[in-house]
Amino acid sequence: MYNNALWRLDSDTLSAYVEDREVIAKIRRSYPDFIQFATYHKGGELIAIQYSVPSKRKRSAINLLGVNVER
Repeated sequence: MYNNALWRLDSDTLSAYVEDREVIAKIRRSYPDFIQFATYHKGGELIAIQYSVPSKRKRSAINLLGVNVER
């Protein structure tokens, strides 16, 4: 099980934390407006990537990650 998360940074932007490799590949392939702004490594191996997501793509992000926006 992967720990994906989605939360609001401000009124225009969400932040998505993604550990699932398949979801990371889908984002790279199909979501050019998801901007990568952090990577997480452990022992030299990629663990997760954090993305900045426009609020207009909230529904897409929820469906892609399988989580709701944290409050």
